Amino acid sequence: MRARAARTGAVLAMSAIMTAGLGILASPASAQVSGLTFYSGTFTRAVLNVPAPTGACTPLPSSADSHVGWSGFRDVTFYRTTDCSGQATGVGTLRTYPAGQYTSFRAI
Repeated sequence: MRARAARTGAVLAMSAIMTAGLGILASPASAQVSGLTFYSGTFTRAVLNVPAPTGACTPLPSSADSHVGWSGFRDVTFYRTTDCSGQATGVGTLRTYPAGQYTSFRAI
């Protein structure tokens, strides 16, 4: 009985994920997210979108705890200082982290 309930739950969860994914794919291109987007609530609420990488030091919203480089980005580097000095931490283009851990970033 438990195995059956677990399978049913897994099927329902996968169905929800697929429905959401297909909804995004079916939306018009102008409505899709692009650039580098920072989120709070682990990919729940967008708090900052950077349309194109410049390599400039940029403040990171204190509530940001995840990000996705949707297009045009190779790497994101975080810093614990506001002026992008000190130790650099390369985090890539898809990552989660504790909110407030970093205060600035550079993206290329």
